[in-house]
Amino acid sequence: MDSIVNYLSEEPGWIWLIIAATLFTLDVLAPGFFMIWFALAAVVTGALVFLIPIDTVYQVLIFCAASIGSLALGRAAWGGRREDESDRPLLNQRTQQLVGRTYKLATPIQGGKGRILAGDGLWSVRGPDLLKGELVKVIGADGTELLVVAASDEAEQSASEPD
Repeated sequence: MDSIVNYLSEEPGWIWLIIAATLFTLDVLAPGFFMIWFALAAVVTGALVFLIPIDTVYQVLIFCAASIGSLALGRAAWGGRREDESDRPLLNQRTQQLVGRTYKLATPIQGGKGRILAGDGLWSVRGPDLLKGELVKVIGADGTELLVVAASDEAEQSASEPD
């Protein structure tokens, strides 16, 4: 055991490669794609230590700089903010899909609460008191509750607004 410790103290490049292998293993075992960049920095540091004898303090500084560089390189190549435009941006925002559409009331709105049949489901709505069967237009959403106005009121409001 003492011979291994003596060898590693004489050849610190191997320590950096062991650190790199450990970080790589952690990256494989853990979710995400993060530790690989530190493993790459440890490989760079180990390679430099094999080529040039470097003091331990400078090895750590090289590792820090290589870590920042590899993280930046990885983020530029595979990370960053990629906002792909979707052909269906409201796919998982069901209430937002209903905004702007007109529906018949399935139950009257009493005390500001009622229901509409939209697609294959009943939706809770909040709006002015109206009778069952009247047309309402969805103007917004509050959580899973839709905000509605009478379809005739909405048409009058838009007609009275100046262009």
